[in-house]
Amino acid sequence: MTRRFGRFAPVFAALIVGVLLGGWTVERVSARGDLYTYLDLFTDALSKVERAYVEEADAKELMYGAVRGMLASLDPYSMFLDEESFRDFKVSTEGEFGGLGIQIAVRDGVLTVVSPIEGTPAYDLGIQSGDRIVAIEGEPTRGITVDEAIKVLRGKPGTKVSISVHREGLENLLEYTVTRDIIRIDSVPYAFLMDGDVGYVRISRFARTTAEELSQRLDDLEGEGMRSLIVDLRSNPGGLLSQAVDVSDVFLDAGELVVSTRGRLREQNKEFHARTPARFSKDFPIVVLVNGGSASASEIVAGGIQDWDRGIVVGTTSFGKGSVQTLMRLKPYTRDCAIKLTTAKWYTASGRLIEKPERWDPGADVAEGEDEKTERPQYLTAAGRVVYGGGGIIPDITIKGTRRSDIAVDLERREEYFEFAIHYLSEHELGSGVIEIDDSMWDAFLGFLERDEFEFDADVLEEHRDEIELSMRRDLARKLYGRTEAYIVAIEGDGQLSRTAEFAGSANDLADLFTLVEEYVEEEEEE
Repeated sequence: MTRRFGRFAPVFAALIVGVLLGGWTVERVSARGDLYTYLDLFTDALSKVERAYVEEADAKELMYGAVRGMLASLDPYSMFLDEESFRDFKVSTEGEFGGLGIQIAVRDGVLTVVSPIEGTPAYDLGIQSGDRIVAIEGEPTRGITVDEAIKVLRGKPGTKVSISVHREGLENLLEYTVTRDIIRIDSVPYAFLMDGDVGYVRISRFARTTAEELSQRLDDLEGEGMRSLIVDLRSNPGGLLSQAVDVSDVFLDAGELVVSTRGRLREQNKEFHARTPARFSKDFPIVVLVNGGSASASEIVAGGIQDWDRGIVVGTTSFGKGSVQTLMRLKPYTRDCAIKLTTAKWYTASGRLIEKPERWDPGADVAEGEDEKTERPQYLTAAGRVVYGGGGIIPDITIKGTRRSDIAVDLERREEYFEFAIHYLSEHELGSGVIEIDDSMWDAFLGFLERDEFEFDADVLEEHRDEIELSMRRDLARKLYGRTEAYIVAIEGDGQLSRTAEFAGSANDLADLFTLVEEYVEEEEEE
């Protein structure tokens, strides 16, 4: 083999051994054909590339491309993680990295701080939302991408990085030398009381610390007098299976099945049970909010709460991503690579397969209502309530999301709200407390749009003034007070959440919540 492949031989050997180390065996794959025949096909193609391709091929890139192509032929979730992708994957699941503590974006070609994260080096130094980072280590940032900036700004904790900042209203640049520190990404970024005693928690992803963060947030809300709870899992793409189980453990009783997995290999057939008593009494009203972007671990949590009648699910049908990806390292033949391979599928306690078949649109954000349900298999919860399978989690109550007007979306896309907040606050001071948009500020906004050459019809803006003012208030609040205050302002226009809060606030106990569901469904059927 060495004579045939020349300089590619060690790499080819690494590929084969890597596959074997990843858990595959010749015997298992051969069930679908003669593996050796197809390996010979591959090696013949490799030999021809080495001998005849117009330019000398890079061995590493050639093999990486082969592995990528092999995994891409399986399903959308199996993939190759090269060194850079593997580092990014670890950041997303471990929830921390060395950096400054800023959310950044490119605005009008300039690297811009969207928001500093409270308690981080950037926040402590006074870096503000809207600051333009015009240079990093003396190198201009004009034309830089967000990914390129992240690579430069992140680094080993304790090391330093210098940035030059332009702040609206100041003539001279601000020079900062920031000492990098461990930055922890909150997976439960928002938690507060709505309407007096309705608790609200937003879980944005399932990382290593999610269950711990959630428990701390719930401690705070209970101390403030929470009497019911909304768990917002909308657009949460999922994450670690272990954290889906641990979060479910908060709501389910010890011994109750959270989720089971089934795959080709015996070791992939597992059951995961809650290990501790439920945090809340069985009378406590819990509402889980999902949409078409709620996937994977989000669906495990929503399905578990629904199957064990610990609460209700509200919103629109979830994504339907119910497969298990196992991370398999490909060392020592590569420096730090891995593959994510689909090895099993998830089933809820009632037996529902979470994975959505292709005949349903996995990206749909809106459930089709009763007609869709009649096409789906029926399952029973622990209390005998009917729930629907066929992929994804079907809500007990369907509430569609609020559709934004075209003009409001266009203003958002052009970042006019954000830019106006920076510009306005550089020339005006607002008092503390609730931000209100009076006629003077509205006129200032229209003038700003004209100077920014944003074409608009004044009558159309006036027609959607309430919606536009809400977005203006949100970005003014972000600039003045931070991301949490901005989020609280933003959800004032969230009709889906408002309706959900009505259900949570109207129920004295869980029995009331189920009664409200029955009444709502009956009214929908009559209509």
